[in-house]
Amino acid sequence: MPSSGKSTFALLLAQRLRAAGVALIVLDGDSVRSAVVPEFGYSAPERENFYRTLANLAVYFESQNLFVLVPATAHQRRFREFARSRARRFLEVFVRVPQAVVEERDAKGLYQAVKTGVVSQLPGGDLAYEEPVAPDVIAEGGLDSAALLRITELMQKVG
Repeated sequence: MPSSGKSTFALLLAQRLRAAGVALIVLDGDSVRSAVVPEFGYSAPERENFYRTLANLAVYFESQNLFVLVPATAHQRRFREFARSRARRFLEVFVRVPQAVVEERDAKGLYQAVKTGVVSQLPGGDLAYEEPVAPDVIAEGGLDSAALLRITELMQKVG
């Protein structure tokens, strides 16, 4: 969900992997949104297009022999399944954080904005977030060292 620690987790993983000599790219959802023109909005069709674009970019960079980390909300399972169906190597990591914690650490003020009606359609706010059914790894927040280790072990298996 937003403010769960996805970006923090991805950056820690990227540091660890780069130190081990792994060539990779991080496609952070917020950063990609701000880089792509025209900018994607948040309506249902725009979200659909955004997550398809993220998946397509990830597959493109994967074809260039890069590992691709994609810290993005992807609040519907079908978005993640689309990415899984396209990628040669895919690990789904669920950064699990209680609702109260994401609302407390909400640096952008999105959850508060939903409560006051300023923002709508926020996954985990007024829009459903569909948790993964069987993620490859569950990270308890953005600083989960055991989850980082588990991912590096799994990456060796998927090549």
